[in-house]
Amino acid sequence: MTLSTSCAFKATLPSIPPHQTSPSRIRRRPPQEPLSQFTTSSSEFEKDYSKFQGDDDEDANARSQFGTKSYWDAMYEGMGDFDADEYSWYYGFEVLKPYLIEYTADDDDNKQDKSTISILIPGCGNDPLLLDLYNAGYHRLTAFDYSAGAIERQKTLLEYLPIGSNYEDTVELSVEDARALPKEWEQSFDVIIEKGALDAIYLSGDGNFEQSVKEFSRCLIPGGICLSFSGVVPEEVRRDGFDKENWEWLRDGSDDLKAGCFVLRKR
Repeated sequence: MTLSTSCAFKATLPSIPPHQTSPSRIRRRPPQEPLSQFTTSSSEFEKDYSKFQGDDDEDANARSQFGTKSYWDAMYEGMGDFDADEYSWYYGFEVLKPYLIEYTADDDDNKQDKSTISILIPGCGNDPLLLDLYNAGYHRLTAFDYSAGAIERQKTLLEYLPIGSNYEDTVELSVEDARALPKEWEQSFDVIIEKGALDAIYLSGDGNFEQSVKEFSRCLIPGGICLSFSGVVPEEVRRDGFDKENWEWLRDGSDDLKAGCFVLRKR
């Protein structure tokens, strides 16, 4: 069995019930804390995670339970270590927003029209980033995960948008393998925002990080930006993957506390 489903699943986004009269559903957000235990120094690397391996052959190659598909499938079904409904990995939107604004400005520091910026969110999980981006005016959004349960969680989160948002026309959800993204996504995105996705991919086994970075590059337009929030991928692996021949390092987050913020521009 592969790391993900072999064919793309295009999720049908939910529509707001016609009888709903309030501006939006009441959203009770759980406390958001950086995932401090999701780091290379974590004792999680020493735990027995065989119970999460399930029937996925590739899970046997994982370095940690966080690198197994079975672990994430179980979490989105309510059997994991974190909130199954909503969990903001590493940092919330208010932390990453200034980087997004800064690095999407043009050479004269003029801000782009948010609604025209095409953004890809790999490994979206149950992170409310997609919802927060839409509320902030970024409407050309595509998010994927290799767990169908994560896509179901995203569909539920999008129901919190106000009535009349018409997000069905501009937001795409899909079950995908980060190592083999759709051919039609080639040079389709201005920005990629990943929060811990590459960490989990690195933990899933040798070569998966490098292949996924190649796919990210293929999907970005020339000059496109990758915002990577990461606390697990070893420095030498990251530098080899985001090599300077193909990527310009705009910000090196290696010295950041907790998870680092890395900003890369495709050459």
